[in-house]
Amino acid sequence: MPDAGVLCGPAWERFVVSVGAAAVRLVAAAVSYEHMRALAAAAREGWRAWLLPVSVDGLAVVALITIRRARRMGTPADPMAWLALTVALIASLAANVAAAVPTLSGRIVAAWPPVALLMAEVINKHRGGAGANRVAAPVPSNPSKGGTKR
Repeated sequence: MPDAGVLCGPAWERFVVSVGAAAVRLVAAAVSYEHMRALAAAAREGWRAWLLPVSVDGLAVVALITIRRARRMGTPADPMAWLALTVALIASLAANVAAAVPTLSGRIVAAWPPVALLMAEVINKHRGGAGANRVAAPVPSNPSKGGTKR
């Protein structure tokens, strides 16, 4: 039987944050996809109504992967990735609200998925989920000068 301490440490917390963020991403994508598809169908886009949401959600996925890869490598993310993520989230939010039941509560509920996605990513970044900022180990300096570089 494993030691109970194994399940309580930082690795377990990072795992839970990562799985929770992944669940939020999946729900947000599914709900957002259907709202955008319904909106495109109402605009008489025909067969293209099934593709339009993929372009919006796909852009968000590519941007998130690019940002997370840069974070893992310890480099700043390309500003275009942040712009792409912002544009995709705004497009998703606008489509969700436009496709909502035309009541205040309907629009609030429809607006939730892209907001939840953004919040989950921010929490995942700042709370130590997979891809969170890592502190670089000190690099040894020239031994003749003593100390380490930071």
